[in-house]
Amino acid sequence: MKNLTALTLALLAPSFGLAAGSGPLDGADFVVTCVSDTDGSSVTLARSGATDTGFIVTDTIRGEAKILPGVNSLTFLHIMDKDVVTFVVDFDDLNYDMSIKGEHSANDRGICDDPVS
Repeated sequence: MKNLTALTLALLAPSFGLAAGSGPLDGADFVVTCVSDTDGSSVTLARSGATDTGFIVTDTIRGEAKILPGVNSLTFLHIMDKDVVTFVVDFDDLNYDMSIKGEHSANDRGICDDPVS
């Protein structure tokens, strides 16, 4: 019985560590800065209050964004005038893909810094 308890605890120990840590994918507040591979411009994404609403700031975009969870990623969806901005951050490799659909269509990709809580 003692060996079974020790084995169970050993198998569950990594799970305890993950549960104790809270990151962007777990609903934690964070700020992450990303830089474009194309032109070196930056974007800042943030969430505060552990909600599904965040904030996006670039040279030309500033406003609230809906945050949609994905597999190891978060999508920031921002609607401005006649454009829809979709910004997807993959938190495994910290790469991002961005697209703007509408009057000002554009695509971009780059890399993000580690999120700051």
